[in-house]
Amino acid sequence: MLCTRILTTLMAALAGLWANAQKNDGMHRYSTDFTLSPTNFTDTIPIIIEDGQIYLTVSIDGRQYVFNLDTGSSQGVVYVDGPIRYSNPVGNVESRDANGKTDTIPVVRLPEMRIGNLSIGNYTCVLLKRPKGQYRYDGIIGFDLFNKGTHAKIDTHEKVLVVSNDKHCFSADGGYVIRYRLRRFVPYVSLYPFNKQKEEMLFDTGSPEFLVINDGSLERMRKRDDSVSGFIEEETHGQSAIAHHGTEEHRTISYLTIPCLPWGEMVFRDIHTHTTQGSSKIGAPLLSYGSVVIDPKRKTLTFIPFEDRAEITIDNKLQDISYVPHNGRAMVGVVRYNSTPYRNGFRQGDIILSINSDEIYTFDAFRQYSFVRGERYVFLLRTHEGMFKKVVVDSWGE
Repeated sequence: MLCTRILTTLMAALAGLWANAQKNDGMHRYSTDFTLSPTNFTDTIPIIIEDGQIYLTVSIDGRQYVFNLDTGSSQGVVYVDGPIRYSNPVGNVESRDANGKTDTIPVVRLPEMRIGNLSIGNYTCVLLKRPKGQYRYDGIIGFDLFNKGTHAKIDTHEKVLVVSNDKHCFSADGGYVIRYRLRRFVPYVSLYPFNKQKEEMLFDTGSPEFLVINDGSLERMRKRDDSVSGFIEEETHGQSAIAHHGTEEHRTISYLTIPCLPWGEMVFRDIHTHTTQGSSKIGAPLLSYGSVVIDPKRKTLTFIPFEDRAEITIDNKLQDISYVPHNGRAMVGVVRYNSTPYRNGFRQGDIILSINSDEIYTFDAFRQYSFVRGERYVFLLRTHEGMFKKVVVDSWGE
């Protein structure tokens, strides 16, 4: 009896330690609690959809700001050089970006903010330097908005985010249900992209791509199942993903076609995708085909197709060429071998010096350049070996 009692006490203590470890997860060393008012609510909040991303209008100190709704972020984000007022740091967090790179960064609190009819107090955000490029948003709302018990429906057809603390609010909406589990406080779902090979994928509305596969996961699945290699269209080398802590490492990039991706009792078909250094994820373009209901109590995601079909063919052509910042300049990060840009003469590692004799000194200058579809452009490039060359694009974007 005494041994049993000691064993039971020991198991309870270990369970408590495990729960605390899960709660901290190497991340939170400060209070992440925020307040929502009113305490009983169902609210319909307009959303802005641009470039496949979802934005909310947020009022702080009487001014309007635009926040990206990013379920791949565990909590909010604001920027050191941004316009939003924030507190002194309240702690630090180990931040992991979309490429899987980590850094320890400060955490701040925002003044009370208003989204629709909801007021949010004591909202915590990580404080980052904004990555290179143009951005239309001032901050990020993370998955913590839902983790605290807020049920939600994201509907891009109606352009609304419906939020409620009533667990039965969306019960009559139907749809196809899958469960998620939290890793580092963000939602991962188990899907089967390659026959019976299971992969955990982050549901990430901050990702502009329908689907990406972690390169290490692909290699593990290829070792377990030889048929996985048959899904690969092409392999090349380079870097394409730009995240908060920098550009991904130079690596092998595989381009794939996934004929069938089950989601509960429905399937997505003909998905074009590629590998990434970061987590496998299913991104914001999912919301082009249906609404998603987030149930934080049952930990489920329910997909409700806009068209009443159990099979949906995905139209997601991949980019043939990507550009990344390199020492402040714009560089060709990756270019597919079987593509028009490759035939024109672009190669991985080319630095863009000028376009039509216009000097391009920075990556931002390249991102802001006013290209016109169908127009002719002459690029002056410096190759990886230090040579200069011209590349002529007779019809941009075609």
